[in-house]
Amino acid sequence: MTVHVHVSDEVVDIDFAGVDKWATFNPRGQHLRMADITAARVVERSEALGRIGWRVGGGYWPGRLATGWFTERDRKGARQLWCVYRDPELLAIDTTLLKPCRVVVQHPDRHDLAWYIGERLGRR
Repeated sequence: MTVHVHVSDEVVDIDFAGVDKWATFNPRGQHLRMADITAARVVERSEALGRIGWRVGGGYWPGRLATGWFTERDRKGARQLWCVYRDPELLAIDTTLLKPCRVVVQHPDRHDLAWYIGERLGRR
């Protein structure tokens, strides 16, 4: 699994590489404006799964992987983008958008990325 997250003052770009481009049904990656992001934090896998609804496109195998687009449990029309395998802690980025209302990725630098994004949110 390869996810590249690039954080600048204005945007967060999430690029998927290799098979993840197709497993997430998002070959171009995701471009999020900082103005649309409401929060970024590290969450436990079980907490993140609590908000997930139906799989719209991608793959899901309990305890092993969640990739692609999923509905938001209590928000009609909203979609979450996931690229997660077995990590117990995940980076969750919440937005004001409907698609994606949340991006959940597995990344080795998740704590640093959550901090970088949070710092830029605090400057608004």
